[in-house]
Amino acid sequence: MKLLLKVPLSPYSGYGNDGLGMIKSLMAQGHDVYVLPAGVQPPIPQAIAQLLTRELKAPFDRTIVHVDPAQLTLSESEKRASGATIAWTMWEYSTLSNMKGRSEVKENLKHFDYFVGYDEVTLGAYEPRLPRGIISKVVQGGYDPTDWPDLSDKRNWAEGPFRFLMVGQLHERKDPFVAIQAFQELKDEYGPDFEDAELHLKTTIKTLHPGIEDAIPKLKIHYDVWDHDLMLKLYAGCHVLLAPSRGEGKNLPALEFMTTGGTVIATNWGGHTGWLTDEIGYKLDYVLRPVNPRGDALNARASKEHLKELMWRTFTNRAEARKKALAATSVIPAMCSWDAVTQRLLDATPILRA
Repeated sequence: MKLLLKVPLSPYSGYGNDGLGMIKSLMAQGHDVYVLPAGVQPPIPQAIAQLLTRELKAPFDRTIVHVDPAQLTLSESEKRASGATIAWTMWEYSTLSNMKGRSEVKENLKHFDYFVGYDEVTLGAYEPRLPRGIISKVVQGGYDPTDWPDLSDKRNWAEGPFRFLMVGQLHERKDPFVAIQAFQELKDEYGPDFEDAELHLKTTIKTLHPGIEDAIPKLKIHYDVWDHDLMLKLYAGCHVLLAPSRGEGKNLPALEFMTTGGTVIATNWGGHTGWLTDEIGYKLDYVLRPVNPRGDALNARASKEHLKELMWRTFTNRAEARKKALAATSVIPAMCSWDAVTQRLLDATPILRA
């Protein structure tokens, strides 16, 4: 199948990494892939770099535009050159009222045949502004599981330290402070019975004051950008990833961590619902709150009390947590790999024009 992808190419951004993963997967499946990059940030794999030398020869069976919402647009001539045109993106709020350029959404999308959102939250936010006739679908983006081996044999679930983990740019949307507060209160309430519990916060942005480490026993903040081997070592040493996020497209660190043999406690809203089941993790209760006082865009606020319950449950019932973690090592790659995801996308978006 002849496919044109309009995607950023970068190992350092979410959409850029997705672009690289999609292309790698589609090429491996035998598709004839052409690329019109929305941006390039080296280094990129040589095989993908070579695609940039290819002349864009229409027609294409499908044109897939997978970019940040602000960049989601297509020309009339690009539509005519393709059997189906697909806008694919994510949004982490209940409406578009806090999106810059929201008044232009309908015009920007008018030449797409399909609008594909990562989850029902994305779809619900966009639907009031979709142009007439566009077909809406839900297909969540994927990840590359080959970089994340099963490290189940490296973890000691039976005894010793039990480590909770948060990973990512731990800003407001990730809501690290609800996890910090839950951990601190569990330390205060259970004392010696929670002595073996640790909380590790891996972030690349300085939103967490280092004094937190002094105030809360067994809490450790890890700054800086780590290479792949260091991340694997961190994952292998931890048991439960905490994701009390206010909104997510998919949550790449959670997928990576589960692939290595850990389990998760994650807000049961937005992108998490695309993969979060009781078989592999723990669903965290939440309420919806306005993003700002004057708007109608909502996102989730995880329940601190429920997070404490689930942290204590995993800490005291390690056999149950381990069972979920072991299930995740097979469930997540099969469901969320780019190979599985791109096939779902193509199945959901039939060609409409010869």
